[in-house]
Amino acid sequence: MKFLHRAGLATGLAMTFGSAWATPCDSALSSYAFYVSSSMPSNAAAIVSNHPECFGGSPGSSVMNINATSFLMAFAIGNALALRQSVAGPIVTGSADIKGMAAGGANGKWNVWGNLNNNDTRQSYTAANGFKSKNNADIMTTIIGVDYGLSPTMALGVSAAFDDGDGSGRNYGPGGTRNTTDSSGYVIAPYIGMQLSKTLSIDASAGVGRGKIDTSTNTDSRADRWFAAANLNYNRWFDNIQLTGRASFLHGVEDYGDIKNSATGVKFAGTDAKNTIDQIRLGVQAGYWMNGVMPFASLGYTNDVRRKTTQFGSPNNPVGRDAWVWGLGMNFYSVKDGVTGGVVYNEETGRSHQTNRSLMANINIRF
Repeated sequence: MKFLHRAGLATGLAMTFGSAWATPCDSALSSYAFYVSSSMPSNAAAIVSNHPECFGGSPGSSVMNINATSFLMAFAIGNALALRQSVAGPIVTGSADIKGMAAGGANGKWNVWGNLNNNDTRQSYTAANGFKSKNNADIMTTIIGVDYGLSPTMALGVSAAFDDGDGSGRNYGPGGTRNTTDSSGYVIAPYIGMQLSKTLSIDASAGVGRGKIDTSTNTDSRADRWFAAANLNYNRWFDNIQLTGRASFLHGVEDYGDIKNSATGVKFAGTDAKNTIDQIRLGVQAGYWMNGVMPFASLGYTNDVRRKTTQFGSPNNPVGRDAWVWGLGMNFYSVKDGVTGGVVYNEETGRSHQTNRSLMANINIRF
């Protein structure tokens, strides 16, 4: 029995080092499945640390995906409601007969909007095998939405988001080469916005969808997605200066099934994972109105107050839990046509071993 135990351990160790330096994801996944069946969580965690790009459900990859899809959608919804409210600028919103930005003023009850965002995330850290590991993702997300003013202080809407991304990962140990990934998915989310006073409003959204990740080594994984988010918004004008603030709570989940070999359809047992993130965001923004054009700057703080995974071994996430986010942008307003739009660049700094940059464009049409 001792001989068999040692033989099995030796085989496992060989698979550990072999998969840590192997190119194909199926080799890493086979090793991971072996450790799951052998109840060796630390070894399984090492495989995920060395090759996160092979695991759609890995905590590091999931942080990137949830932030660039579900959480981005929640941000876009809040932004669309804010632009819906801002179509007439400071003159109308300062009128005594208008209850505030969310009331919508004298404009039409319908609002159609679109949002296009390119999100670029880079991770780099020392993996379990002692070598540098890099995991990157570029995700383009297109969001469309429509909402209706139920009353002067309330709007109800629905939106749909579609994402398409390219990624790569590499462990720089001996024999390690670059593996590439393709991702795609969608989320459908209803939402509601309500004005509480001339300066305060709230909005909430919840969505469900699906996503998938394919690797260059013929493996793929599919996930159910869902999220819920709530925002408390502050808005006030001081002559031509607009000051806004937002406090947000976001809950996001990606629930992956077992990864499978795309060519054979064979699944790697035990590679399923459900990842959950609870995040808070606090932000302020200042803009200057210039007759229909408003440049602005923003500063925010984000913290992943809770991250949870069912992945076997629960490998440590080297990304870091909090960060600062700064942004620069420009909004455009056409009072006559009821059209608003804008573009903004945001950059996240302060997380351990991760950087994130995004460029977003949006448009609202009120009628």
